[in-house]
Amino acid sequence: MSCLGGLSAIQKKELDKMRVLSQEGKIVPYLEEMEQVYSCELWQAWDAIHRALTNGKLEYGSANAPGCWVILGGELLYGNCPEESDHIITCKSPDQVQQVAQFLQTLTEEKFRELYFAIDPAEYGMTPDEDDFGFTWGYLEDSIEFWQNAAQKKQIPRQQQRCGDSTDLCASSSLFLLPRLEGE
Repeated sequence: MSCLGGLSAIQKKELDKMRVLSQEGKIVPYLEEMEQVYSCELWQAWDAIHRALTNGKLEYGSANAPGCWVILGGELLYGNCPEESDHIITCKSPDQVQQVAQFLQTLTEEKFRELYFAIDPAEYGMTPDEDDFGFTWGYLEDSIEFWQNAAQKKQIPRQQQRCGDSTDLCASSSLFLLPRLEGE
């Protein structure tokens, strides 16, 4: 499976609308039409970022906070049942955003390297290597400005991954992922 991810900052009124649409099963079309003001692409790096910051697991929840809030932690809006397997959408509270911004500001490449190379290859589906580390660290490092900006503006990030089978690439726009054609 190939899933692409990203982050977007949103306002509370958008979050309130997303909560209603999520209950109605209409959140994905809304996100695809929503104007993106401030976002950060994570591509496929979101998977390794989350695993490195959460002891190698690809799970929801608040274990290992604030690292878990960078990707899958926070309020799960979409993606927790079989008919929602095409996207994962999570949202972070303003307090979580502040903590993530502070956490990432102090995370060094050396510390992240240690966390990344501790990922269990069996859990990850591949052996962590220098090329993947460089790819992953690059996207994580690029996201720090996004988190700092969201924390300063007190915006609410949301994350979405759109997933498909091995022939279907998926991408993200902001804290949520949107379908994207290969090469876009």
